[in-house]
Amino acid sequence: MPTATSRRPPRRHSSTAVGMIAGAKGKGRPRAEEEEGQGLDHISDLPDAVLGDIVSRLPTKDGARTQVLSPRWRLIWLSAPLNLDLHFHPIPLGVVPRILSSHGGPGRRFSTPVRCYAYKEDLSGLSVETLDDWLRSPALDNLQELEFGYGIPGRDRGNPPPLPTSALRFSCTLRIARFRVCSFPDGINVRLPLLQELGLSEVVISESSLQALLAGCPVLQTLHFMFIGISCSNNGCSRVRIASPTLRSIDVTSGSGDLNLQQLIIEDAPCLERLHHEDTSGRGKIMDILMISAPKLGILGSLDDDSGRFQIGTAVFQGLRLVTTTAVVCSVKIIALTNTKLSLDVILNIMRCFPCLEELNIRTLLKGKKNVWGPEYRNLINAREIHLKKLVLINYEGDESHVNFVKFFVLKARVLESIRLKLLYSEVTSGWIEGQHRLLKFEKRASRSAKLDFVSCDSKYYSEL
Repeated sequence: MPTATSRRPPRRHSSTAVGMIAGAKGKGRPRAEEEEGQGLDHISDLPDAVLGDIVSRLPTKDGARTQVLSPRWRLIWLSAPLNLDLHFHPIPLGVVPRILSSHGGPGRRFSTPVRCYAYKEDLSGLSVETLDDWLRSPALDNLQELEFGYGIPGRDRGNPPPLPTSALRFSCTLRIARFRVCSFPDGINVRLPLLQELGLSEVVISESSLQALLAGCPVLQTLHFMFIGISCSNNGCSRVRIASPTLRSIDVTSGSGDLNLQQLIIEDAPCLERLHHEDTSGRGKIMDILMISAPKLGILGSLDDDSGRFQIGTAVFQGLRLVTTTAVVCSVKIIALTNTKLSLDVILNIMRCFPCLEELNIRTLLKGKKNVWGPEYRNLINAREIHLKKLVLINYEGDESHVNFVKFFVLKARVLESIRLKLLYSEVTSGWIEGQHRLLKFEKRASRSAKLDFVSCDSKYYSEL
């Protein structure tokens, strides 16, 4: 009489799993334990559409290797959306035409090689015409993610090759687009109805073309600018104007020379929650930022002593110096900044402008003032006005300046939850840590729930209270 087990429909197994099952059976083992030891192939029970989605998320080389598993997996690779990533997961360039000719599409992601470092072969032969041919392949039809850049060693950063028209044939399907080391044609007029993330790095584009490009992205949420060269407007200033009802995050890195963005103007961004700015202009013109309307901005960074003019609402900063003393911005909850010579005066003035601040990340480079404080500091900020929950100080040395700075928040911040001190020196003794606790008067902290962490450069915790 057949058992219950024998009446169950057989499971499908890969060839590897069958071998595991043959060697795993034993007598007297419970059925659940036996099935666990048999290595049953549950993956092959999944529908082809699900398996195709999994394969399309693998690096190109790993996705192609799934063809050796079985005839079924070969068909899955050939029909799954193609992920051809030559940037983070390099493959020999001679293989690319064969992949494109054999794959039926559609495309999921295509990324051109990064500039030479990840490749052992010479990329100088990767011509504009070759990239254009690849982009026209039917295997990339309906592409969702595109990261395009020529990546040719020795190219003049201020005069990159033009973006091929084939790169814009996916305008109706792209959700993520990153362009690097290329120049955009003047008068570009393209609509990207599904695009949610746009990145421009080391590109040259006119101000009018950039405005048209941004206007053609009605659902854009994330925007990255890095070392972009913009043809100067009538007043001779290289600038970007942004008005977007959907944009939530902006990252901008200003450069130098021909790739130096001088002014960022956010005219209307009702959904903008995050703005991060990094200035690498060196001796070039420092970038100014004007935020006319961004009522939901909650994360701001990185302000710097040497930053240009920054205006948010009626609050105006020159570097870290608050020019208007009565301005208040209540939406910002998190700020990152670099205060070269750590100054409690400077930080408290910033906190007066952002009274609802909950997280403060400070990077300091040099020993600052003694930061001795007394009753006169009540005129700068009242303890009841400090809503800070997290304080991070990078390059903490434990000297008088740094101790007095941190001690102010230890004794005054009543809702503080975490103080993280990232040490300038990677090795310290337990005796030094104990001495720092005494100097900071942590036992007398205003918030009894606050924790104090000392973290080394390699993120190793030395203590947590």
